[in-house]
This record gives sequence, C-alpha cells and structure tokens, in this order.
Amino acid sequence: MTDPKATVMPLLEGSSWPNAPEALARAMELPIPGRRTEQWKYTPVARLFNRTCTKPDGQVPVQLPARLPFPATRVVFVNGHFRADLSDDLKADKGVVIDSIRNHLSHGPLKTHYGQVAPIGDRLFTAMNMAAPTDGLIVLAVKGARTTRPIHVLRVTAGRDHGEAMLIQPRDLIMLHEGATLELIDEHIAIGETTASLVNGVRECVVGEGADLALHLLQNEPNGPADIHLDGVGIGAKGRFSIDTTTLYGSLVRNELNIALAGPGAHAELNGAYLLDGSAHCDNHTFIDHAVPDCTSDELYKGIVSGKATGVFNGKVFVKPDAQRTRAYQRNANILQGDDARVYSKPELEIYADDVKCSHGCTIGRMDKQAIFYLRSRGVSEAEARRLMAHAFMADVLDRIANADWRKHLEAMIDAKLEAL
Repeated sequence: MTDPKATVMPLLEGSSWPNAPEALARAMELPIPGRRTEQWKYTPVARLFNRTCTKPDGQVPVQLPARLPFPATRVVFVNGHFRADLSDDLKADKGVVIDSIRNHLSHGPLKTHYGQVAPIGDRLFTAMNMAAPTDGLIVLAVKGARTTRPIHVLRVTAGRDHGEAMLIQPRDLIMLHEGATLELIDEHIAIGETTASLVNGVRECVVGEGADLALHLLQNEPNGPADIHLDGVGIGAKGRFSIDTTTLYGSLVRNELNIALAGPGAHAELNGAYLLDGSAHCDNHTFIDHAVPDCTSDELYKGIVSGKATGVFNGKVFVKPDAQRTRAYQRNANILQGDDARVYSKPELEIYADDVKCSHGCTIGRMDKQAIFYLRSRGVSEAEARRLMAHAFMADVLDRIANADWRKHLEAMIDAKLEAL
C-alpha cells in the first residue's frame, strides 16, 4: 500500500536544523489526521498530501504591495525565505535583535527554547516543520527593551508560472526578557497561482516576567495556498500576550494557538475575525492552559460566513487544580449568509479548581430581518443595510485592538471585504 505521505517525506530529508533527524522519524510515524481525529474532524487535510511538492524558491522576483500607512519596520520573506534586499534596516531599536533564524542556529537562546514551547507531541505538522524548516524569523528583546514602532513581517507566497505545488515551512522564535515590550504585525499575501502549495508554520513565543507581546495576524491570500499555522506561547509572571487574527481570504486556513499561563498574574487576550466566502475554509483552534493561580484570559472570535464557505471554532480553557482565582472568558459568534454556508463551533471549559470565574458561549444565526427592514424603511438599500450591520457585528473585535493605526487600517480592509460578501 502506498504511503500517502510519500510525496512530502523526501523534502524533509537531509536537514541540518536542530533535532531534525528525530523530528523526521516522528513525522514518518504519525498518521495524517482525518475525520476520525477529533481535533481535525471538520478540517480535511489528507488532500494536501495528494500532490507532488517541490522546495520553494525564495529568489523569485516579486512586486511588493504598498507599505503600511504608518511607520513600521518591514521584514520580508518570499516563499518562506528571508529577503534582506527587500527588508528595512533591522537594527533600529537598541536591545532588539531581528534576523533570519538561520543565522542563530548555534546560539544559546535558540538552543534553549527551540522545540520547547511548541513540542511535537502527536501533531504531524509540527514534526514536519521541525524536520526541515524553510527559514524563519527570530526576534530577541533584552530586559526592558522596547520597539519604537511595530515590526511588519510580510510573508509572500509567490507562485511560478506553471503553478507547481511548494512546501513552505516557516519557523519563528520570539523571546522577550523581563519587562520587554514588542509589537509584531504578521501579514500573509499570495501572488500568482499558489493554491496547490502548503504553508506549514510554527512560531514559538517566550514572554518573560512583566513583558508584553502584541501580535497581529492578517491572512489576505486570494487564490492562496493552504495555510496551517501553530503559535506556541509561554507567558511568565505578570506577562501579557495579545493576538488578533483576521482572515479575509484563504482556501484552507488552520490557526492553532497553544497558550501556557505559566506565572502568577499572567494574562492572554485572543481576538479573531473571519470573513469567508466562495469555498474558503477557516479553522481557529485555541487552547489556554491556566497552570498557576491569579491568571486571566479573554477570548473573542467572530465570523461572517457566506457562499459555500466553512468556519470552524474550537476553543478550550483548561484550569488546573492549583490555578485558583482564575478568570477566563470565551465567546464565539457567527453570522451565516446563504443556505450553503457552514459553521462548526465548540467552546470548552475544563476546570479542576474551585475558586474561579469562567464563562463561555457560542451563537450562530443570520442577519436580523427586522433590523434590515428598519434601515430600508429609512432609505438605506438592502446591500448597504447588510454591510452596516456586518460592520457593527465586527466592531467589538476591532475595538479590542490597542494600536489605533493598525485598527484603522484593518477596519478599512474589513469594510472592503464586507462589500464583496
């Protein structure tokens, strides 16, 4: 019987990255998740292996989009490869190292944390990534360091003329020492025909005591690749981590967040917005581990799903026995537009401590017909009424973004997408 991973495994051989041989052996052992795998039951990935992939070319010529409308340090990756010629000066902030992770494989920070925050476990895609990363980003902020402007990581997937499938495996490490503050914008775009390709990314984030890390993830890939991504985050005492994930376009998107609140007073805030149409598929999977006392987490995901698109949300908050005085909140809300749109939502709480305040909730529905009628009775067209209501629906997700410049930019992009739904 032919191994369904046979087209991919040869691309993972011969890597010189740390722990690559062990990761390759694990990747060969682990099965491809299927419908019977609970964590993947609504996101079929077997078809991603039914194609012959090639290693990506990072030197293909690309036309980059306009810069963000506010100051940011741009770092460019093309097909997973760091492009210094397209990036800004990365030594702008004292105490902050920004570089290709390939240049730091023998350095202490990478040896200490690589594969520790996001271990392989039984996750095939993590094993594949660790076996042979393409390249990636390393950001190290020393004690008390602070970025003066956001780091804008622009990840370009650029297809070749014949649209062959590529396996692109970004591998990032972000480490903040005590009291450091850092903001990073991670934008994914696609150029040309890339629908046959797979981007399989892993990012490990270490947030030290009293440090603050803000991530903004934007997936804007019309005709783009399958995009499967895992963020593993460890947060120390009184550390803060926030992420907002916005999915506008993507053929198959899987965003996984594994958050460990490892020190007293740690806080995590997770926000997500997904606007899906056509046959797009977006799966947001989150896991927040409350391991110690006096930690808080707050989670809000909202989606508008139309056409034949599918939205999936699975969020789990796990409160261990010693995690007294935990405060954890989780909410997922969805609007369906059309008879063929689908949403699968599964918010979960698993609590083993008794002094906690935790809640979760989920809603799935359609536009309020009475509200639409009210707006139309005042001269607003049906299309505009639906757009206004959709904008209002997404507003509280956007309001939670602290960076006003990014919030305004994102709001304009969301409004443009709402007009197309």
